[in-house]
Amino acid sequence: MSTLKLILIDGHSLAFRAFHALPLTLTAPSGELTNAVYGFTSMLLTVLRDQTPEYVAVAFDVGKTFRHEMYSDYKGHRERMPDELRTQVERIKEVVEALNIPVFTAEGFEADDVLATLARQASGQGVDSLIVTGDRDILQVVDDQIHVLTSGRQFSETIIYDPAAVQERYGLRPNQLLDYKALVGDKSDNIPGVRGVGEKGASTLLQKFETLDAVYDRLAEVTPERTRKALAEGQADADLSRKLGRIVTDAPIQLDLAACRTRDYDRERAVALFRELAFRSLVEKLPAPAVEEKRGGGGAEEQRGESAEEARGGEEQMALFATEAGLSETPQSLIASGRPAADTTVVVTSPAVLAEVAGRLAGAAMIAFDTETTGIDPQSADLVGVAAAWGRELDQAAYIPLRHADTPGLPWETVAAALQPVFADPQIAKAAHNVSYDLTMLARSGLVVQGDLVDTMIAAWLIDPGSRGLGLKDQAWTRLNVEMTPISDLIGSGKSQITMDRVPAATAAAYAGADAVMTLRLAAVLLPELAQKGLTSLFRDIEMPLAPVLAEMEAAGVKLDADFLKQMSVELTARLRQTEREIQEIAGYAFNINSTQQLSDVLFGKLGLPTAGLKKTQAGAYSTAADVLEGLRGKHEIVDLILEQRQLSKLLSTYVDALPNMINSRTGRVHTSYNQTGAETGRLSSTNPNLQNIPVRTDIGREIRRAFVAEPGWLLLSADYSQVELRILAHISGDEYLLAAFGRGEDIHASAAAKVYGVPLSQVTKEQRAVAKMMNFATSYGVTAYGLAQRTGLSRSDAEDFLQRYFATYPGVRRYIEETKATAREQGYVETLLGRRRYFPVLRTTANTQQAYNIRMAAERAAINHPIQGTAADIIKIAMIRLHRALAERGSRARMILQVHDELVLETPEQELAATASLVRETMEAAYDLKAALKVDVEAGPNWYEMEAVGG
Repeated sequence: MSTLKLILIDGHSLAFRAFHALPLTLTAPSGELTNAVYGFTSMLLTVLRDQTPEYVAVAFDVGKTFRHEMYSDYKGHRERMPDELRTQVERIKEVVEALNIPVFTAEGFEADDVLATLARQASGQGVDSLIVTGDRDILQVVDDQIHVLTSGRQFSETIIYDPAAVQERYGLRPNQLLDYKALVGDKSDNIPGVRGVGEKGASTLLQKFETLDAVYDRLAEVTPERTRKALAEGQADADLSRKLGRIVTDAPIQLDLAACRTRDYDRERAVALFRELAFRSLVEKLPAPAVEEKRGGGGAEEQRGESAEEARGGEEQMALFATEAGLSETPQSLIASGRPAADTTVVVTSPAVLAEVAGRLAGAAMIAFDTETTGIDPQSADLVGVAAAWGRELDQAAYIPLRHADTPGLPWETVAAALQPVFADPQIAKAAHNVSYDLTMLARSGLVVQGDLVDTMIAAWLIDPGSRGLGLKDQAWTRLNVEMTPISDLIGSGKSQITMDRVPAATAAAYAGADAVMTLRLAAVLLPELAQKGLTSLFRDIEMPLAPVLAEMEAAGVKLDADFLKQMSVELTARLRQTEREIQEIAGYAFNINSTQQLSDVLFGKLGLPTAGLKKTQAGAYSTAADVLEGLRGKHEIVDLILEQRQLSKLLSTYVDALPNMINSRTGRVHTSYNQTGAETGRLSSTNPNLQNIPVRTDIGREIRRAFVAEPGWLLLSADYSQVELRILAHISGDEYLLAAFGRGEDIHASAAAKVYGVPLSQVTKEQRAVAKMMNFATSYGVTAYGLAQRTGLSRSDAEDFLQRYFATYPGVRRYIEETKATAREQGYVETLLGRRRYFPVLRTTANTQQAYNIRMAAERAAINHPIQGTAADIIKIAMIRLHRALAERGSRARMILQVHDELVLETPEQELAATASLVRETMEAAYDLKAALKVDVEAGPNWYEMEAVGG
């Protein structure tokens, strides 16, 4: 083979494959669908990187071909290309043009024909070709110089076909594949083939007779008789199919290798296009330009190579500071300009410079700040340095090193004394990216932050709650056209990673100063956009006041009874081992219960459990997922044992054995981290550990709550909103019957059962109430008859009947569902009562595939749910803010320590229990004025499990 290589890309084929393989939820910030563009571009860049070709070209289809003239039904059953794919093909052409790759087309010919022709011409010029396509029709032209790369079962998987690989895959040589297609046909192209001859039969015929012509020349030798008869009757179709299926290698097009040579391109144009499409992850795959560009956002010291001594300094540094002005005077031309982060970042190592910096900060309308630390856990990391940014042109920054190995920093007491007046000044707004982390780090060091907060990460999330790139580097790249220095450039990664205190102070200053400056610039961009979308109140009145509340809750933590968990571990481990022994006794031999393959063999092979409707894994085994096992309950005793084994194993690994290792050695408590931007609905999530996911549905799972205890002389108090989502549904839908039931204080589930089943309230059975309860809650999630049947055990027809009666009983609920779906389709988003948006661009797509249908149905259900669950999230956030303020105003020692969706957990001194319970109930119930008034259940006890009702 030649050492020169030509990559030939089938544009339409790859676009089509990516469109149907990748989720329709991949969109640009504008809402434009990008799954096909992303898939094509990712495949193109990966191939260019891995193959390092000398030449590259792309071919596209250009309409009807000679095959349509030959056979009017050619591809006749194919639906028109969806508009969502058609517009993406045009975007793909923009990508190809930006990368300076030539495009070849030929009127009357498909891209396959063009590529095959170019490949043959390349062979004649001593150049090997690799054709990249999603269509295996072109395998017929494979030879020693022409290979084909196709995507596998997953779009990102690739297979390269040379003659040996074709032989292995089909049992035929590449030059036999045309005859193979003539026999079996091609449903996707509406090529008829020979009726009655299948894939196996066609392979057998060609392995014996070599060619289609030989098959017909020796037709009398073909067995069995039915195949011989089919061939005789279908000879005309075989001839037509061979003509239709033949890939042309002499299309009227000429290969210009010089034009195809991989050469330099306009990287800025490509990056700008990728930015518009939100393809940041693909930027690093772009071929290197002729001259390596410098990153922005790295700080002047890094860019100019200044030493720590040069950056450090004295009074002469003050000339570098620009005149201060408020953000309202910021010229918009300075924003999103692609400028580097700062003209300089002053490294503060003297009291005089510290005082000057503090003075500059004190005169600002808004500052941005950032902390550099030794780790990502704010409860255990050490503070290494503090950066701040200000300035009319949003480019002034200073960095105060505190704990760098190469620089003796100022004493923290000196730094805190200078900064405290600035950070405590309520007239100065403070911006940060992920402010909760920085607040915690400063609070641990005794620095209190007051005044209006602007968290640019939360602002970006409110504007685009489905964004996958909320990090500072992503936002700077997307909104400011700046490629910032990644942290890995400073501290490395993997086993060689170091901590920030070992990074030279000057280098850290450049990095931290850039972070602060970019945060300030982002604030200037994001605040007007929040206002434009009507999100300012949600940001200013809920999300920002909540951030310091969460920081205090994280710092407070919760006490854990490690001895209790240790004993529980012993008991559960013994129970787990016994359960595993029972499973293996039933199976009749020892096997790895945690192996899907081995468990599948036992269940569906050895024990013969039913497999109808079950999915298989990629390895070919029947699935043993939880939903599959739940559906098999009652079929065999082993199923319940396996489900128990899984439950015990998860309880041990995730909670019982893991939680004691998370106790902070400094505080003796467990400190979770709350994520305000973790869910599009606005719900909080928690990690390290996830205390919102402590099991409550099983007796053994609830036992874990006993380990969460109060300090001696204190009690845990739990305040839980009662049926808050149903109350919100009643309020939003205005359903008079649902509102009336809440107004009468009835058991809402029994009331629904009575109405739907047409029986007196006093005669509702436990089973009827259970179905009605499931329906009440599932309504918020757009449940279907199938979903209700799955959840309740009802037959599909009974579930359908129940749904019809339910919506007849509550017409306002049905109206709400239909109106919400219509709103989501028409405007592309829905809102909570407080204006929190969630976008559903996929509902505006018209792609007619099963995947598209499933995604649209899921999006409709999420749209129905968002105003309800999102409003519930807003309400408890309001309650938390008000309760935090009320506790402080009353001088109470009680404090919030956990939030679990609709529940707040506080720790309160025993003697303050009555007052705390009353204040909590009053504050939470007054958080929002619903037509179906909010109700809170309050309990208290020595731990999170043993609790009794308090008042109310």
